[in-house]
Amino acid sequence: MSLATMDEFGRHFAESRVAVVSLLVSLTFLFCAIFVPVIAPTNPYDLSQLQLADALKPVGSPKVVPGEELRVRVTVANGAATFEDLPEASAIKAIAAEACGEKCLDVGVKPADVALESLQIRGLPPGLSVEGASKHPVQPWWTIAAPDDGKARILAEGALPSDFSFLAIVKSAPQETGFVFSLGTDSFGRDMLSAILYGIRISVIVGLVAAGTAMVLGIGLGLLAAWMGGTVDAVIMRAVDFMLGFPALLVGLAVLAILGNGVDKVVFAIIIVQWSYYARTTRSVAMAELGKEYVEAAKTLRLSPVRIMLRHVLPNCLPQVIVLFTLNIASAISLESSLSFLGVGLPLTQPSLGMLIANGYEFIFSQKYWISLYPGIVLLVMIVAVNLLGDRLRDLNNPRLAR
Repeated sequence: MSLATMDEFGRHFAESRVAVVSLLVSLTFLFCAIFVPVIAPTNPYDLSQLQLADALKPVGSPKVVPGEELRVRVTVANGAATFEDLPEASAIKAIAAEACGEKCLDVGVKPADVALESLQIRGLPPGLSVEGASKHPVQPWWTIAAPDDGKARILAEGALPSDFSFLAIVKSAPQETGFVFSLGTDSFGRDMLSAILYGIRISVIVGLVAAGTAMVLGIGLGLLAAWMGGTVDAVIMRAVDFMLGFPALLVGLAVLAILGNGVDKVVFAIIIVQWSYYARTTRSVAMAELGKEYVEAAKTLRLSPVRIMLRHVLPNCLPQVIVLFTLNIASAISLESSLSFLGVGLPLTQPSLGMLIANGYEFIFSQKYWISLYPGIVLLVMIVAVNLLGDRLRDLNNPRLAR
């Protein structure tokens, strides 16, 4: 295609604003698929980053780090406290005890600015209690919720024992990290925005690889059928008719039921479904081209059949095939999403758009709409954009619509 022809094609293509917007949207999805490790806020594949505490959070919820719980045996001797070693990564560095009189002892954590969700003291000797704490109805356990300055005051009916010990159960308050779940989270605690971006990458990869491989296979068989004719043509076309006689979803289900799930299995299933469309289209166009003068001239020059079909006939088949390729990308994305929604496409560890929609389906009626709604919108926009782009290319390659 010359530069003048490309320029004219571009001008005709730009006459449709819908087609231009569809092209921009499709390129945006392609950009997201390529650079998703950079632009995604988190990696939903990294199971070590997932926390069940983040599951089913609504849109705009902040990410919170759960508080840690420490169980420390504290020994008090002559008003001084000794305690077991604390984990190095813990925000609480020490348990302190300080006499506040003959009958009371303040017990707290260091540093004092660590916010506590609760402080529980167990195993105090008889005659001792904790001020302002709720006591267990049976056990000698006292619990203070959100204690001021992280301290609890132990009171004695008489003088404090010189030596005693108790178990302190300290639970720090959850801490916000500054990260916000822009589109909420799913039932596994995955950030929906990140999961959708990675789902876009899977959809784009499956669409391009499956449709591209099916195109190459279908073009080869279509050209072979057109050139050979006779028995070869009849066998290939009967195989095409056989494949076109089955619904694409049924064929995909049958293939994945045998091979199992996975991206490669889904791609293979889509190739089996789509190659027949390319073979039939290529054969019909090639049959028309083989009767033209330039093919007869090539045969007169004793060019090889492979060269005639690939260098002369195939370029004239490509406009129709490229249009079909564009439309089949949308079909491949739709088929992959349908198979994943039914649970036979991709495994749970890979956030396909169809899998995300399926995961949120059971929560729709509990008003947790975001798990299915946003992946569904993205999938709809992707399929519609690619289909509109393919429709515009088909119109430009239709001579009856030419001005």
